[in-house]
Amino acid sequence: MKQLYYVIQTLLHGRNANIIKIISLGLGLLMSILLFSRVAYEQSYDTGFKDYKNLYQLWIRFSTKNETFDWQQMCIGKLAGGIFETFPDKVESATTISIWLANDPLYNGEVMFDEQPTVADSLFFQTMGIEVTGGNPVQDLQQADVIYLSDGLAKRMFGEENPIGKVISYNKQIPLTVRGTYADIPENSTVHPKAVISMPSIWNRGWGNYSWQGGDSWPSYLRIKPETDIEALNKQVNLVIQQNIPDNIGLKLEAEIRPIRDTYRNYDEVKRMSTIMSILAGSILFITALNYVLISISSLSRRAKAVGVHKCSGAEEGTIFGMFLWETGIIIFISLLLLGFLSLNFKFFVEDTASTQLLSLFAFDRIWVSLSVVGA
Repeated sequence: MKQLYYVIQTLLHGRNANIIKIISLGLGLLMSILLFSRVAYEQSYDTGFKDYKNLYQLWIRFSTKNETFDWQQMCIGKLAGGIFETFPDKVESATTISIWLANDPLYNGEVMFDEQPTVADSLFFQTMGIEVTGGNPVQDLQQADVIYLSDGLAKRMFGEENPIGKVISYNKQIPLTVRGTYADIPENSTVHPKAVISMPSIWNRGWGNYSWQGGDSWPSYLRIKPETDIEALNKQVNLVIQQNIPDNIGLKLEAEIRPIRDTYRNYDEVKRMSTIMSILAGSILFITALNYVLISISSLSRRAKAVGVHKCSGAEEGTIFGMFLWETGIIIFISLLLLGFLSLNFKFFVEDTASTQLLSLFAFDRIWVSLSVVGA
């Protein structure tokens, strides 16, 4: 207790320098933690799906005699289903979705909800690993004019009422019956619809080209059975294409199965921004530490006398070092209080700058980022 008493007296005696230390550390830790947390957030995309390590996305590439185009996520409609039917021993389920064929808002009466729905087939929730909280999607999504709502959207639309059986509309044109609900999907997901419309709803209206003959506008996903050799499966996938697409159309098509985990974080702009933010966060943390050290060095002449007095009073080197650690710990603790104060009072500014909610950045599974920065 005497150590702590002397530490507090020392802090109060050098309060001007300590206030500068606290402000410097608070701001430095805030920016470092925000940047590193944002990088961790970017790198954790698509980990919110159940058993995401078994979830894969289909990519295709067209080529002609003279040109080979880039790999793209938009596949031809029947590709995923064809692979599922051909390799039931390796593929657990498959789904095809459409974003562009449902880009108008939903209405509950006259109230508009500007969340763009996704069109999907009956195996969407099973394949993606999304928890269904009401309904039987395998059966319901085989019917036309059926919609599933996320729990969050259902609550905004109907409050505490049971949404099952309610009728809403797509762009005030198509009546849709709510047949089920599902758990909200994390925002750091490449697929996170607030509502899912059944695929027959657009088939019945002749929207889109869902066939083997082109119509490359369908993101497709596969849930692969554990211990499947993906490299070998990729070679077999192209055999499915050759069996279903004629050679006389003048285009060659090849497909590849890739982990959904790699889709977002392998974008060039994401890799570039993650590198920039990591370097910037590390630089800020390093400069913050140097500021602390330089302020401490500037007070050495005064501190040397106090250390001499402690030694004359019988204090050993370990005791004095412990006092310095106590002092640093208290200053860091107060800096963290300042960090929390700034985060809460400038929440909207921080969220706008980071383009992410604070709760998402500081989620429990990313708390290790903050602890690592503070530890460093």
